[in-house]
Amino acid sequence: MSSHDTSRALRQLFERYLSAVQEVSGSLPITEHDPVVRSPCELGEPDSDGIVTWRPVQRKPRSDLSMMEREAGVTLPDDLRDWFGAWWCLPLEASLFGEPMVLLGITGPEDERAVAKRWAGHVAARRARGVDDTVPVGAFMDGRILTVACPNGEVRLETTTRSLSFVAASVSDLFGMLVLQTP
Repeated sequence: MSSHDTSRALRQLFERYLSAVQEVSGSLPITEHDPVVRSPCELGEPDSDGIVTWRPVQRKPRSDLSMMEREAGVTLPDDLRDWFGAWWCLPLEASLFGEPMVLLGITGPEDERAVAKRWAGHVAARRARGVDDTVPVGAFMDGRILTVACPNGEVRLETTTRSLSFVAASVSDLFGMLVLQTP
């Protein structure tokens, strides 16, 4: 899948999510504001309950994710770079195969290092078991993890101890499979 296809699929995913939320709530998505780790996705100041609206934001400048690759010790597929390197985004609620899940994102500059550390721990655990490298990009409520294989880009379903199944050939294909949920 080309970079252009991934970028278009991701933009369509975000547009679908924002439209679905606005259709239900009449406004953009909301989140609890974290005063310590502010996301570039947040719009304006939080209300008296600490709630702020948000939307995905293109990263400027775009990140090549080299710090994350070094930290995790992997070579990331290009379509994952097009997702995490080009956008700041809070987690999106969705369903895949009829099951609720959360599609992860990098919420802002402070979160990038935390995600890299989580990826490094995940990769180290897989290597200790003698299996190929993947990085987590989503989570199901029952503990299963949606991952992307490095460097080929296949999307897989795993648990913390084993790979379960192939989900999609690329994240672009995954984006088209997701049914977005509104809060």
